[in-house]
Amino acid sequence: MIKIAFIIDMIESPTAGTEKQLLLLIKHLDRSRFQPYLCVLRTSEWLEKEFDACPVFVVKMDSFKSIKGLKGLFVLSKYLKDKGVDIVQTHFRDSSIAGILAAKLAGIKVVIGTRRNQGYWLTPFELKIQKNLDRWVTIYIANSQSTKQWLINNEGVDHRRVEVVNNGFDISLFPSNTYAFKCQMRKSLGIPEHAPVIVIVANLRPVKDHETFLRAAQIVLCYRPDSRFLVVGSGPELSKLKTLSSELGIAKAINYLGARLDIPDILVACDIGVLSSTSESFSNALVEYMASGLPVVTTDVGGAREAVDDGVNGFIVPIRNWDEMGKRIANLLESGRAAEMGQESCRRSKERFSLATMIQKSEQLYSSVYRR
Repeated sequence: MIKIAFIIDMIESPTAGTEKQLLLLIKHLDRSRFQPYLCVLRTSEWLEKEFDACPVFVVKMDSFKSIKGLKGLFVLSKYLKDKGVDIVQTHFRDSSIAGILAAKLAGIKVVIGTRRNQGYWLTPFELKIQKNLDRWVTIYIANSQSTKQWLINNEGVDHRRVEVVNNGFDISLFPSNTYAFKCQMRKSLGIPEHAPVIVIVANLRPVKDHETFLRAAQIVLCYRPDSRFLVVGSGPELSKLKTLSSELGIAKAINYLGARLDIPDILVACDIGVLSSTSESFSNALVEYMASGLPVVTTDVGGAREAVDDGVNGFIVPIRNWDEMGKRIANLLESGRAAEMGQESCRRSKERFSLATMIQKSEQLYSSVYRR
């Protein structure tokens, strides 16, 4: 039995990208071979009330710049040692620092780093810290070829110490896009039956660049005034985005749905999925759109080109280029190719991003590094 401690800053909900992938992995690991432990630096209401897939340890660490924070390293290290943990896998910045140091103190020989972003939040000083800690990491897991290359170029990690494991999705959760169900969902969302519907699923944070999405929507409405736009997600940008919608004169066409747990059902009501981010490693939303049979219009970020072939199952546009994004969305609506491209999206999602493949590759990696 291989004991694995997954260390992450916190999990506020099961819908965010990295958190969702980690929770799926913990849920589906073969319990006859692996015993997972979840270690969080900070707790949350969702974690305390909803999570029961494995033992949870809360470190209670808010900052490294205090005696309490430093004490947390020793508390985490003791927990890892007491549980006889064989492998530590870290996620996010704070947990990467705390997890690597605590594993070192506990004498754990196998440490796996996870890279599911391309360091848009890292300051030069923080990047220097990461580089210094890299020497104690056995291997890194990147969720796209693009992020693997970023890690090699920016942190100087040897390519032989980086494995790519694509995000995995339970495609069976995405209902077939029947016309009756589509009409039912549109009615529940207050959307006209025949209106073109464009959706973006992303936390409302600056890096997701919803401004580009809204300005692209303004352009689309010049071609198709009956279009409706769904914004699914919550975050600190909500008030700013609603103000911008009003300033652009498109507020009546925008539905802000907040955080939702019924994403597959919502996507059934849509015609096109959009990603407008300025930085990504690999976006979960892209595959969710594809699994729902939607063509995709995405900015050229992270592993977008590993999911979307320009002109085949969607379009790739430059970052912050809302003019190009708006024209591509309008082109999809006017050309009549949306359904054909959506079918290709669905086929690719099943072929490249299955949950079973992600679990299998992860388990193989754990077994391999543990034996070494």
